[in-house]
Amino acid sequence: MRDLRWAIAGLVVGTTLLSGCSEKVEANDTLPLTSAAETTEALPDLGPADFPVPDDARTKDAAGAEAFLRYWIDLLNHQRPLLDSDPLRALGPECRDCLRIADNYDEAVASSQRYEGGELTLNDVTEPQLSGDEASITFGVRQEAVRLVDAAGNPVDDGLPVQTNLGSGITLLWSEDDQSWLVSSVTLG
Repeated sequence: MRDLRWAIAGLVVGTTLLSGCSEKVEANDTLPLTSAAETTEALPDLGPADFPVPDDARTKDAAGAEAFLRYWIDLLNHQRPLLDSDPLRALGPECRDCLRIADNYDEAVASSQRYEGGELTLNDVTEPQLSGDEASITFGVRQEAVRLVDAAGNPVDDGLPVQTNLGSGITLLWSEDDQSWLVSSVTLG
């Protein structure tokens, strides 16, 4: 009998506790926010508005450096028909060859010329070598045949034939201000 009373008492207490959990209770809006509820600060805008540097290319590690290289090659392909040099200058402000390519774009625009072909495709990308704020990557790049033409589509020069695997390299520097890699130097071929 005593065991039966304890069993009933336990059942009453358990039922009371469970029914208390099923009552609708308004949330307290004065509770402090936890760190999980806080939003992550957005990365500053970088790259053209229609082709921004992706988040995975903005991490200070080997994966981020390689993702930035892949983005940069895609950016060259994206900008060639537009002949907009500003993104190349912004992402490689100290890069001599980046500035040379940007100058070529500016000269083509000033002369009412454009490039036909020249798309780049990465081959043989090696593991990025990191040292502090610097990443170096060796890679091969395929460049499709390219030529400069005038407004009427007439060739301005002989152009270049397809290059199947130009030995290339890039050095990237981490920018705390931009929270991204920037091109310090590049060699295509």
